[in-house]
Amino acid sequence: MSADIVKQLKGTRSDVEAAATTIKLKFKEFSKGIGINDASFPLRYELSVLRQLCVALKDNLHQHDDLYCDIAATVVPHVEPYEEKPSLWEAHLTSLRYIHRELCHNCTGASQKSLTECQKMYGLVRSQPCRLQGEADYKFYLDIHLTHFNGIHLQMQKETLPIAATDQLYYALEAMGVLFDTMRQRKVAKNAALLVQLNDALFSKRGKAFLMYLSALPPESTTKMYDPLLKLLSCSWATPSSELTTQLLTEYLGLVLALMQIDMFSIEAPLEQQLALKLLRICRDLYKDVSPQNYSIQLLYYYVKLLYVREATADFKRTYIDLCKKFVYFFEHKGATHAKEQWFMDLLVFFQRLQMLLHQSSNKPPLDIFWQQLEGDDSPEVYTAHFQLLHGCLGLTVNVVRSPLGTSCSNEACKRIRRHCLLSFGMCALEAYVNWQPTTEQKSDKAPYKPLLGILGYTLDVAKSMKCLGPSAMELDKLVRLLALVAEKVACPEQMSLVLAFLEPLQHLRPLITSQKMLSVLLRIYKASVHCKSSDMANRLQSTYLAAQTNPSRLRSQLFVHYHNANNTEKCVYEWHESSPMPNPLTPAQKKQLYDVDLLAVLHFQSARPVPLLQSILRCRHNDYHLVLLARKMRTDSEVVRQCEELRSQLQSTALKQPLSRMQQLAIGHTSISVLLEALEAQKTKFSIKETAENSLEELIVKNNLLELNIKREHRLVELATSAIAGFAAFFERADQEPLGCDDTPIDWEALIDDAVAAAMALSTMGYMAQADEAWLLILRIGQMLDERFTYLRALTHFLGQDHLSSNQQLQLSEEVDRAQELLDDLWPQLQNGWFFKRQHTIVMLCICHMASYYARQDCLCHAQLLLLQAEELRAQFDERVGKSDIVQITIQTVRFRLDYRRKTRCSSLPRRPLPLRHLDTLVDSVRNYCTVSSVDLGALQLLLADLVRESTECAANRLTAPFAFYGTTLNLVLQSGMALRTIEVLISWLWMNLQNEYLDQAQSKLRLLDHLLAIKPLSRTLVEQTSAKYIPAIAAKEDHKANAMSELTSNMLLMQLVEPIKKQNQLDVATLKSLPMHEPIPTSHQLQRYVSKQGMPPHLRDSMQLQCFYFIVGCLHARLNFLKRETDQLDDFYVGAGNWLQEDPVRTATLGSMLIVHELYHINYLRFRKKSKEALSYAEAALKSVPQTAEINYSFNLMVQIKTARFELHLVGKARAKTIRRALAFNTSPEDKRRKGVVEGTTKAKSSARKTPRFKIYTELELRPPIGCSNSSSSSSKSGNENTPPSDHVDLNACQTIEISDDDAASVSASTPAPSQLKRSQSVPAKATKTRSARIGSQLKVPEIIELDDTMEETPSTSSAASVKRYPTSDARSSRARNRQLEETPATTRGRPRRKVPEPAPQQETVSLRRRQRN
Repeated sequence: MSADIVKQLKGTRSDVEAAATTIKLKFKEFSKGIGINDASFPLRYELSVLRQLCVALKDNLHQHDDLYCDIAATVVPHVEPYEEKPSLWEAHLTSLRYIHRELCHNCTGASQKSLTECQKMYGLVRSQPCRLQGEADYKFYLDIHLTHFNGIHLQMQKETLPIAATDQLYYALEAMGVLFDTMRQRKVAKNAALLVQLNDALFSKRGKAFLMYLSALPPESTTKMYDPLLKLLSCSWATPSSELTTQLLTEYLGLVLALMQIDMFSIEAPLEQQLALKLLRICRDLYKDVSPQNYSIQLLYYYVKLLYVREATADFKRTYIDLCKKFVYFFEHKGATHAKEQWFMDLLVFFQRLQMLLHQSSNKPPLDIFWQQLEGDDSPEVYTAHFQLLHGCLGLTVNVVRSPLGTSCSNEACKRIRRHCLLSFGMCALEAYVNWQPTTEQKSDKAPYKPLLGILGYTLDVAKSMKCLGPSAMELDKLVRLLALVAEKVACPEQMSLVLAFLEPLQHLRPLITSQKMLSVLLRIYKASVHCKSSDMANRLQSTYLAAQTNPSRLRSQLFVHYHNANNTEKCVYEWHESSPMPNPLTPAQKKQLYDVDLLAVLHFQSARPVPLLQSILRCRHNDYHLVLLARKMRTDSEVVRQCEELRSQLQSTALKQPLSRMQQLAIGHTSISVLLEALEAQKTKFSIKETAENSLEELIVKNNLLELNIKREHRLVELATSAIAGFAAFFERADQEPLGCDDTPIDWEALIDDAVAAAMALSTMGYMAQADEAWLLILRIGQMLDERFTYLRALTHFLGQDHLSSNQQLQLSEEVDRAQELLDDLWPQLQNGWFFKRQHTIVMLCICHMASYYARQDCLCHAQLLLLQAEELRAQFDERVGKSDIVQITIQTVRFRLDYRRKTRCSSLPRRPLPLRHLDTLVDSVRNYCTVSSVDLGALQLLLADLVRESTECAANRLTAPFAFYGTTLNLVLQSGMALRTIEVLISWLWMNLQNEYLDQAQSKLRLLDHLLAIKPLSRTLVEQTSAKYIPAIAAKEDHKANAMSELTSNMLLMQLVEPIKKQNQLDVATLKSLPMHEPIPTSHQLQRYVSKQGMPPHLRDSMQLQCFYFIVGCLHARLNFLKRETDQLDDFYVGAGNWLQEDPVRTATLGSMLIVHELYHINYLRFRKKSKEALSYAEAALKSVPQTAEINYSFNLMVQIKTARFELHLVGKARAKTIRRALAFNTSPEDKRRKGVVEGTTKAKSSARKTPRFKIYTELELRPPIGCSNSSSSSSKSGNENTPPSDHVDLNACQTIEISDDDAASVSASTPAPSQLKRSQSVPAKATKTRSARIGSQLKVPEIIELDDTMEETPSTSSAASVKRYPTSDARSSRARNRQLEETPATTRGRPRRKVPEPAPQQETVSLRRRQRN
């Protein structure tokens, strides 16, 4: 070729065109035989042109590809192989391959024009006959076809070519088929090299995606390539025996794997072509004389043949079992000999990849038929054989070092494929097990599990040592997925053994597994653990999953489910997790979170918590706060209580050195409550309510070992409760100052509230109201902050029930009431929805009741009544309360009693409501029939009974009625609970009643008990003194007949009044004390001055204002007792000291309440007794002005009576009376200025003038009464109303005073009503001898007028027809009150008060009459 043409091919396009014209003309000349020197010249010239084209393509950067292709198309058809020089044709094919490859590579990134030129060039090659001059020439053709096929396929994958370009793939396959036919025809024996080239470019070395694409091509095109290829490979001459090397077997096995995948992935006819099976048959024939490869290839052939079975056969299972056994036998006997030979390694790798193909398609076509035939009756035996086969392969794979069939690992640290093969066999076994569907009976067959356990253990051991496994490794993901499926499949203990086998190896792989995937495995293990034979192992596995939960809410719900099972209560989850075979790698913060949530789940979910569970979680505690929370649930465990006491002592010691942290404050609060509740429980006792009879109280104390019950012992309990509240308050104040850290335990606010309520209830129940107020105020603030509605309402109820709030409390009760009303409006309609507990129902209704009491104190009576009606209607909605006397019913009745008891005015237009005494009778019946409905009822009842004792005592004392039955019930409760202060309250109330009724022996007994409870003088010492002392009866000398007659006269005058006398308002002369018995000198313990002096007060009472007040009240009652016994030596000093004591602290004085008025009445009475009427008058007037509005109205009446009497006494001192003025309502039972002689003279003078003037014979010849000096006067005459009246030498009839009673509401008597009831006439006085009262009681409170009886009456025969007085029996106080209520309920227009007629007794009789109290 000339240099000009060479230059033109590298030049411009016009130069290339000129060169193309020149070359075309030259080959025309060759065709005519012009210029041909020899036969090879055209070929050599064509070869030189092709070479220049190759150079030009590279130099011009494919600028003139179309021209170059035209030049090639011009020269290629005119050449043929030259027999003498095969190298020329080889060079020709080399140039064509180069030009096609360049055009094909250029079309991958160039325009559509380059692709066209590539297709044109390939069409030129394909259009020429396949001329194989040498045996190696097939490589060039095959390379051109494979390059064109792969290039077009690559562009198709990139979607840069149209669908029509797929025809190029078909052309390439057909061209390869033509090449293989040509090779077979030319008997080119190059199968080994051919297989290598095909595997590299088209089959075994290509990926799964390429093979799937290849299998998707139309069978019409692929068959034209596969059939010639298999025919060529089947020719025995094509593969000489010398070439049947290990490498060739490897290539055959690789091609078998590729063809099998093509068969499997075929869309139109999967496994129909059976390409792999045909190739294995060819290999079997080729290696029939090569041992031992021949036998192994035969086994592979029959194994693959079973995979290609398309229909179910009867003997399939047996055939597969036999084949597996033959494989196992072959591996066992030949494996040791050939284990390290390459062909054997290749065989194992081939089998491993075959198993992967088999198990990956286990549940989908086309191999699903194979797996379906393994199921059925003999499936355990079949799967046993299958697992044994895999186990045999696994054992021999350890010798595999390398194999071309193995997949290469991308990790540089992984140099060998052995571990991958081992892992693959293991995953195949797991895949087979997961897809196996045995029946229930087959699951218990242990045969399949034995080889599977060996495979599983070996696989996981290999996995632990693989350096290429990481979080993103596909093999690890698949292994984890299979293990999760194995755990999910567990349905019996035998299957559970597989799970237990992989736990420990899986724990080593855990750092490589993502948390989400690991959690999935743990969840399935958690569910499978129910099939564990060992409950301990089940708990350990379950704890592993629970501990892996990072969400506290989800963890808590899971723990609730866990502990719901009774078998999971031996240990806590935290402790089980510590001994788990798969413990989670938790950080310290995660461990703490696990323990905290576990602790809260145990404390809040379990209603009856097993002791082992609590002890388990106690062993694992992290801090002291955990101890105190658990101690709340282990009150009965002495060891836990001891630990709490030690912790409390330790914290108290620390507090002396440095301030406590907020958690330490919280801990000291909880520990104090634990110790408090333990102490409260320890001091409880049990005895019958019958033992609390009034006459046997001292015996009760001794008999039931209550000698240690006193204020000193209770002081420790109060300290514990107040310490707890102080700790809670300190924590609450600092709770939001700094956020909780990761090391802080979440605060159990529910436990804090419960313990705070326990402390508040303990203080309230024990009677320490100042400390209780602080506790309830803290609870109210906590409930408000945490939006704990029921806690808030319960705390507010405490304050709503109080008459007066302490001045130092920072509580705006009106604002809190408004807030509570909003809560109640939202709550009470929802109570019937079933969302709330019974105790919450009770809290809401009690709050409504006490809110009614609050509004009543604000004079909103209508609002209060409406609230009570609302509470009744709400209570009626609950079936468990209807018809029962529960705490709500009793509270409603109590509030109604208070409304009527405290009411000062009454509207005449409204019907009369029941009297307070009737309310109290109803309350007694309700308390007797009390029924507990909720857990808060008993505590509320104890508090209510304490108030009822005080209020009923005040009501009964001011009405001189019999005491109510609250004493025994309340005393029984407080004594059984070991509460000293509450017992003191009950005994003080009872002592007050004894003094009002003048039961002196009972009063003295209660004083001894009070001294014991106040820790002043132990009862044991008192009893010893009484036993050792000699009994000296103090019987007073009997008075003469007339003195007794005058004493009885005084009592009968009181009986005629039909009103309740205020006893001892006017006393006898001091001279009458001569008749009283003499007593021994008063011991120091009985000195009254100790009650009002700081030096005499016991030290343990000085720090408490409440105890000082109680001590003072006891002193007042003690002074009253001395007064009734006429032991007045100390009274002057006492009342002086009492006045000083009251002036020392006004706040303390205000705390006394109504008892201050009682003390003043006692003091005024004593002053009048001592003839200090002026001083008594000033005291009474000052006391009347200071009576609070909330006090009972009878106190005001009593003070006004005292004022009137004192004024009258002052009037009598300086005025000589011309005539005797007789008072009809009350009389002075203690005249001082008249002697018995004057009485006798007056009587004689009246008798002598009887014929001239009418006689008033009311006070003549009455029954005698015994003197009060006798000890029987306080017991046998306990029903009498005036047995304290000492015998007198003279009766002054001018000392009678009117007395108002509290039962009659003065406001109900209008101006239009008749005058008050008149006195009944005596049987010895004519009916016309009396006059009406000179004044009537108005509708407003006034000092009663004195009614004078005119003594200028006509004489009337003693046999008057006036009706006699009918006396009611006093044996039953309830019946007496009922009859009086009947009188009260009589309309005012029809109810008069006739004078009581006193029968005239026979003068000669001297019997002892029982003086009975009568009240209107």
